[in-house]
Amino acid sequence: MIFHKKLAILGGDTRQIALAASLAEQKMRIQCYGLPQEALPAAVTCCEGWQEAVEGATLVVLPLPASPDGRRLNLPLMNGAEAPLLTDIFEATSERAVIAGGKFTPAVKHFAEERGVALYDYFESEDLQQKNALPTAEGAVSILMREVPRTVNGLSVGVTGFGRVAKALIRLLLAMGAKVTVTARKQADVEAATALGCKTVLLKGKRSLSAFTKGQSVIFNTVPYWLFDEETLADVSPKTLMIDLASAPGGVDANAAAVHGIRVIWALSLPGKYAPLTAGEIIAETVLDFMKKEGIL
Repeated sequence: MIFHKKLAILGGDTRQIALAASLAEQKMRIQCYGLPQEALPAAVTCCEGWQEAVEGATLVVLPLPASPDGRRLNLPLMNGAEAPLLTDIFEATSERAVIAGGKFTPAVKHFAEERGVALYDYFESEDLQQKNALPTAEGAVSILMREVPRTVNGLSVGVTGFGRVAKALIRLLLAMGAKVTVTARKQADVEAATALGCKTVLLKGKRSLSAFTKGQSVIFNTVPYWLFDEETLADVSPKTLMIDLASAPGGVDANAAAVHGIRVIWALSLPGKYAPLTAGEIIAETVLDFMKKEGIL
């Protein structure tokens, strides 16, 4: 029993609701601010003010992202309420507490370090990234099925890269019968993709990328590098749908794509959009593992 441990959960969307429910199952005392009481388990207390929620907390859990602008708490479910500054939350939290959150900016991390605030960015957890790969892949395929008036079975689909998300996406597409072509810079990745049953193109410059794009109905980009510039997009068919899953700045020149009549969908933060309950449970697992490793539990 760890009922004596008090946690504060501030702000966020449906993922934070799922997080609160998962942590409540661990018999912790949980106080929230910025989440609707009716959506939370009875054991979770909603506070009228964030100061009340963080008072005496061992751990304060902020959302993903912790802030939409690097300054104020991400508070999407509190219409009209002024979101508190992260700096105010840091200063009001006990010196013995840890503040966890997702995607803290360098400026926020610097401020916390200067003030001696223990900060944990759970979005940087390799375990969380691995677990998020599947809901990201499922969300990506959901977009494909919504936007393309054909079955995935038999569809020619290209995937750039062979990282966590790309691997999950490739396996899902293959299981659905898609004809998958993968391009990657490393020979070992190309060989691994071939072993899965994909056609492959070793990425060695513009010519190889142009060869990769030919004949694809859909191209998923998972590489956070501007692969598809004006020159490359000139060889892409206007009938090809491009779905960019890479974090900013992405991998597609938006202006060049528009000039060539190529439709591009930027699909970021898919776990939170397409599987928020699963995404919240993954964050809860990551936070619990951190607490155990740090001796907070």
